[in-house]
Amino acid sequence: MKSPAKDMKTMSGQMIMVGLRGTSPEDAKSFFDSHHELTVGGIILYDQNVTTDPPSSHNIKSPEQVIELNQSLQSNSSTPLLIGVDQEGGQVNRLKKEYGFPHSKSWADLGRLNDEAQTDSHSKGIASSLSSYGFNLNFAPVVDLSLNRENVIVQKGRCFSDDPDTVATHAKLFINAHLNQNVIPVCKHFPGQGSARGDTHEGLVDVSETWSENELKPYQKLIDRGCVPAIMTSHLFHKGLDPDFPATLSSKIINELLREQLGFDGVIISDDPQMGAIAKHYDLKTVIQLMIHAGVDMFCFGNNLIYDPDIVQKVHTIIGELLDEGSITAEQIQRSYDRVMCLKIRIGLV
Repeated sequence: MKSPAKDMKTMSGQMIMVGLRGTSPEDAKSFFDSHHELTVGGIILYDQNVTTDPPSSHNIKSPEQVIELNQSLQSNSSTPLLIGVDQEGGQVNRLKKEYGFPHSKSWADLGRLNDEAQTDSHSKGIASSLSSYGFNLNFAPVVDLSLNRENVIVQKGRCFSDDPDTVATHAKLFINAHLNQNVIPVCKHFPGQGSARGDTHEGLVDVSETWSENELKPYQKLIDRGCVPAIMTSHLFHKGLDPDFPATLSSKIINELLREQLGFDGVIISDDPQMGAIAKHYDLKTVIQLMIHAGVDMFCFGNNLIYDPDIVQKVHTIIGELLDEGSITAEQIQRSYDRVMCLKIRIGLV
């Protein structure tokens, strides 16, 4: 029988999703060998390493290569992994045509068409492709509303429409297409980033004067329809929703608004805590503690904006310290672990 400490370490490991460097099966094995008995719940892959100038190849080079990499990641992990990618289509498209992957339209292109049959067909194509390459999680669809032309998400063609009903209708098609292929879709960026003027990759973004409750409507409609398995948080700040913390670190926004008011009981995944909106203002231990108290179930460290080869060890160590100090509880870890494992069971991973 495992010791209680080992059980807690295993459970807390399922709360970690992380990026790694490498493109080969050997790189995958090296990653897990370097972490010994430390587990992770998921891996996120990118096509480009943005820490180099110009960006260099990171994880994804071709269909054949990424299939082998994903197979090796799974075979070297003691617990089946969620292997995720940002495959929204258009500019946010890690599986690019020039690497040999199928062409994909942007979410905004589909919004201009506003044709349910087109959205359904395109979504099925993306989901089927992801599944065939060994991915089982897609950080899409974006359900932010297209509200501000200066918004970086809007400018990159990542928003479908400014109408929440239209967004919800087409997002549901996207979600169902993925779930039918056992690929988890992750709706983002809660509580809605379409009115923002800044970029959370760079620093704090305050939407106190621009955000409206209308931005919650796509989430509410999709949650009411029972089709949302996972939601990603935004790092935006809204003093009316929480005068102290940005959304990813806010119990008021995640536990009270998303879980209690909107009734969401699925997995909550953080946007990358290495983004400037978080990393420039909080130390890592504070970030982990606040995310756990807020109700975040998985911490998605892309490890690409900033590369830290020790991030998995650091997060494990911090969770252990927080437990020993009584700053977090075993029950909080257990709840998140249960949600993550239920998500994995849902797609037949475990």
